Amino acid sequence: MNFELSDEQRMLSDSLTRFLADKYDFEKRRKYMGLEGGLDRDIWTGFAELGIFALPFSEDEGGLGGSSVETMIVGEAMGRALANEPWAEAMAIAPALLQAGSAEQRAGLAEGIIGGEIMPTWAHLEPGMIDRGEDIQTAEQGGKLSGTKTVVTFGAEADLIFVTAKGADGLGLYLVRKGADSMEARAYKTQDGKRAAEITFDGTPCEPLTGGVSAETAIGMAEARALSASIAEALGCMEVAIDETVEYIKGREQFGRPIGSFQALQHIAAGAVVEKEQVRSMAMYASVMCEDEDETARDLALSSAKVKMCDASRNVGQMSIQLHGGVGMTMEYAIGHYFKRLTMLEIAWGDRDFHMDRLCEAGGLAA
Repeated sequence: MNFELSDEQRMLSDSLTRFLADKYDFEKRRKYMGLEGGLDRDIWTGFAELGIFALPFSEDEGGLGGSSVETMIVGEAMGRALANEPWAEAMAIAPALLQAGSAEQRAGLAEGIIGGEIMPTWAHLEPGMIDRGEDIQTAEQGGKLSGTKTVVTFGAEADLIFVTAKGADGLGLYLVRKGADSMEARAYKTQDGKRAAEITFDGTPCEPLTGGVSAETAIGMAEARALSASIAEALGCMEVAIDETVEYIKGREQFGRPIGSFQALQHIAAGAVVEKEQVRSMAMYASVMCEDEDETARDLALSSAKVKMCDASRNVGQMSIQLHGGVGMTMEYAIGHYFKRLTMLEIAWGDRDFHMDRLCEAGGLAA
């Protein structure tokens, strides 16, 4: 299988990397985090102008007809920059969930997302839930939603909320607009600097997504693409963590020489690079498999990549903190922030245990 990027994909990576280097360095990121809502909407508009939100949508919907490989390229760049914006909700999740809607719904909402006017999010998880649809308690009745959703990324700031809920015909997907009646969003910061919210619906008006694929199918696609995007983001974080750690040990002296000259530390850093590159190859394969019609093969590729990502993230993150010493966890050093993001990505879209269980079940090893 050829994993070489095309010229267009390399141009995408280069242009986004330049944009983030100019607009999203570490100090600017800290400034954005202090703004109301935890983000600068001009950055969101900038992403739209680069065309990244158009990538996953079909040409008929006004998009560029890209694939999950382009989403991986974007995710890696976002990981390197520690971007906080809900880019994955716009690129990976919303296009998949919209497949449950009618052609009119898809066209109308795609235009707003592509142009940056609509910042979407997904209210899927509920208190005590482990990513599976059968645990959904939020319900829709008579065009109104009741229930509670938790860890909704930028839930208080999003313009459009996709909500997973049980309706009269089973599991469904519903749309709620920002500022809807009978909806309360309690916003808070996550440990890695993002914003999330616990949202309570108490008879909140909603619009059902109907006319396309089943809700279960759309949710499965959204979870797969979100997982692939999170693995790519972790890869970008690991790249920077390794690079910054290597630069640090080159400059820090002990016993009259740079500690980076010690063979033991060189071997530790080299091992981290090997792990990161293993994640890269598995992430690329998983992103390709996101488009596969065989859901079992798709999920196996994604779970395998996630397990490897979890192991590598933990090892690379701990290595980076250890070799930086005490300064590694200070707010002024970026490396601690990358460690926090890696920790959050480890548990996003199913933790290591969840994906190991899925692999065991597929191999007939489950008890």
